[in-house]
Amino acid sequence: MHCEIRNDISISNNMRKFFFISTSVIIALLSISDNIFAQTPQEEYEAWKKRAMQEYGKYRDDQVRSYREFREKANAEYAMFMQEAWDRMGVKPALEPPTEPEPPQPEPVPQGAEPTTEPIPFVEPVPSPKVEPTPVVPLPDVPAPAPTDPSFRIDFYGTSITLRADKDKRPKLKSCDGVSVSKMWEQLAKKDFDPLLRDCMEKSRSLSLGDWGFVQLVRKVSSNYYGKENNEAVLMSAYLLCQSGLQCRLARMGNRLLLLMPFDCELMFNHPYIEIDGVNYFALNMKDGEGEVEVFNRAFPNEHIGSLRMTQLPKLAMRAISKRSFSDKDPHVMTCDVSVNRNLIDFLNDYPLTPQWDYYALASLSDSSKKALYATMRLKIAGKNRVDAANILLHWVQTAFKYKTDEDQFGVERPLFADESLYYPYCDCEDRSILFSNLVRDLLGLDVVLLHFPGHLATAVKFKESVEGDYLDLHDGRYVVCDPTYIGAPVGMAMPQCKKQQVEVIMLK
Repeated sequence: MHCEIRNDISISNNMRKFFFISTSVIIALLSISDNIFAQTPQEEYEAWKKRAMQEYGKYRDDQVRSYREFREKANAEYAMFMQEAWDRMGVKPALEPPTEPEPPQPEPVPQGAEPTTEPIPFVEPVPSPKVEPTPVVPLPDVPAPAPTDPSFRIDFYGTSITLRADKDKRPKLKSCDGVSVSKMWEQLAKKDFDPLLRDCMEKSRSLSLGDWGFVQLVRKVSSNYYGKENNEAVLMSAYLLCQSGLQCRLARMGNRLLLLMPFDCELMFNHPYIEIDGVNYFALNMKDGEGEVEVFNRAFPNEHIGSLRMTQLPKLAMRAISKRSFSDKDPHVMTCDVSVNRNLIDFLNDYPLTPQWDYYALASLSDSSKKALYATMRLKIAGKNRVDAANILLHWVQTAFKYKTDEDQFGVERPLFADESLYYPYCDCEDRSILFSNLVRDLLGLDVVLLHFPGHLATAVKFKESVEGDYLDLHDGRYVVCDPTYIGAPVGMAMPQCKKQQVEVIMLK
């Protein structure tokens, strides 16, 4: 009995040892199997994603901290230099839009006239300057909006916009001298105004405002914040523009601050300007005047010249006007109904007058106008070859619109964006060419150039097939004349009085 007990004990101890050893082996095996088998591809991806997000979070925090430190240093130095003497410079009076030569009136093609195939003499087009991508300026790192945040609301061309800033804490200017301007800049550079800067930049991007639209937004925000566009509002505008990366300068004329900005255009009419280092800076808050001013001519780090180019029109709240019908005459008979956004028309009405016709053509139609026009047009050109389809679109532009020169309609030379041609009662040769170029590029996917004859604007289209008619052989292929003002003229027929004149070619790329 005693012995059996000992044996039992011995067996029991061995079993414990075996169990311990077995358990250890199993745990070790399980550990190995975990490493070998447990991580499925999805688990491996999740583990990688977790590590990547942690690394990205650290990288983002480092970038935010680095950018915040950069801005703090840049603003501190900028404010310090404001206290020094400003440069005295002369203001040049605003340029008036030129009076174009009397354009050829729209006339029907003489009965029996047939297209010819003749080369049009042209000035070798200057290659378009390479458009550098706009630097992406980081948004200030601020908390998400909360209901308790102090805020105010503005009406931006019919679109209601809420912005975060406390009107009870508005920085004030004692005078326009450098010390006062410097002190207010330092106040604006505090974190209190980071939410306002972020809201302006975010809203500009969501509405597709482009540089000019952003400038208009900033000026309206600052004027609303201070009640009017006084010196404090001008200084706030300059601050917000600098922080967003746009190049601008402050000037002082007596007791008045001026906001000066350059743009990527040869000329901009109706604004006095100052030439600084070979660049024209236009006074945005002054319509006329000349004389001497004092300019704070110092670049803010990483600034870039603003662009008047709009690859798409702003997405403003819709305020539809009464629907208009545009019907061409025989033989095609295409009727398109469209209701234009009056808010967009108001925005375009404030766009600077410039002779850059390509800027007007490259902006394209608004989404709402495309939706109204293109469904009907696509049905009409369905199944047609490109030349026949282009003839349908060309005939519609030739005959569905009433003609009147800019001088007769507006009293001044003024190109129209495509949406404006659908709004105003009349349009002229340049407006029709801008509209037609949009239709051809959007609906037919073909390259188009504008042709600037003395006193007249037409287009030429690069077809993928061989097409008879008056043409230009450009560096990238043959372009066939299409004149939206020569009533009844098919693809390839230029006005007789224009065919022998050397034409300026305006590229739309």
